[in-house]
Amino acid sequence: MKIKLKNKDNPVRQLWCFMYTGYESSIIDKINSGKQVEVDKVPKPAWEFVEKIENKKKKKKESK
Repeated sequence: MKIKLKNKDNPVRQLWCFMYTGYESSIIDKINSGKQVEVDKVPKPAWEFVEKIENKKKKKKESK
């Protein structure tokens, strides 16, 4: 899933693990810089700081 920071004035300060393979500090750095990041999981307390990016599919109109 892709996530991003909700508010740049309220960055992630905890050392939460967003990957099943273990802790990666580069992920928290990317999140705090405002980038969208692909992660495996989000710890429950981290939802206060981040939000999930929904993939919006554009529907093509059928031509008659």
